[in-house]
Amino acid sequence: MSTRFRQFLRNTTPRSVARYSIDGLGVFCAVILTWEHFYTVQRSEGPSMYPTFSVRGDYLLISRRHDRGRDIKVGDVVRFHHPSFLGVNGAKRVLGMPGDFVCKDPQFSTDVGGEKEMIQVPEGHVFLVGDNLPWSRDSRNYGPVPMGLINGKIVARVWPPSKMQFVQNTFEPAQIEQPQVD
Repeated sequence: MSTRFRQFLRNTTPRSVARYSIDGLGVFCAVILTWEHFYTVQRSEGPSMYPTFSVRGDYLLISRRHDRGRDIKVGDVVRFHHPSFLGVNGAKRVLGMPGDFVCKDPQFSTDVGGEKEMIQVPEGHVFLVGDNLPWSRDSRNYGPVPMGLINGKIVARVWPPSKMQFVQNTFEPAQIEQPQVD
């Protein structure tokens, strides 16, 4: 081992050190650029998105292209800066876009639409809910979330390998039958 290291030191020139340093710096910058502006991986924990994500935590692939709510639609799962806890990211499903009407349900309730009261999501905001309603702190608690707080769309679960899959939009458009006019 020491002979290989000595041979490496003998063959190393200042020019090769500079070249490797510049190449390493370029790779580092490319990784940081990708991590900050294209894709990132983050661990999720907690019961609010069960059964979509494990309570004990999954590693999620997050597309940063959807920053500030760009190209988000109802049913997508987004990552956002939590409005109640400084420095914390949350992950919830989009239930309402700007201008949509959503049911105003009590906090931590399991009864969807029980209050029979609707609110309209303001412009520039989204209404977010967890998939596990009784265990989710979401827009029912803190109201509609500004789209500027959205910092990505969750596109896939990447760990554990046995559960690796793309995150599906489980919402389907409502089929409203138009009355026949004779």
